[in-house]
Amino acid sequence: MPLIEHSEIPMPAVVENRREREIVSHKQGAVSLTIKEIELYPGWEGRLHTHPTDIAIMVMAGAVQLVLGDEVSTIRAGTTVLAPPGVPHKLVNQLWIPVRLLVTYPAADLDTNYLE
Repeated sequence: MPLIEHSEIPMPAVVENRREREIVSHKQGAVSLTIKEIELYPGWEGRLHTHPTDIAIMVMAGAVQLVLGDEVSTIRAGTTVLAPPGVPHKLVNQLWIPVRLLVTYPAADLDTNYLE
């Protein structure tokens, strides 16, 4: 069973107001689990999309706007969002600070169906 030292996984440079690193993935030996740490900077807007599996989005620091189905809300640190399979969703950071997220899904490779 591998131990994963987060400090040994470098966080890449910011590209287009976003950066991410994989904490748990096939690179560490996972067969059916991925956990990513993602930072979204002010001005970042994702594209509306769906996945064939559940996605858990945990807000660790900051806040971000979430479009989930027909609802738009601001989610803050200490909140986890569950995006069920097939439900359209996207994140938008129109705030003044970055948001840090942990995103978890039960797959080594995630299929994404972009709607916009």
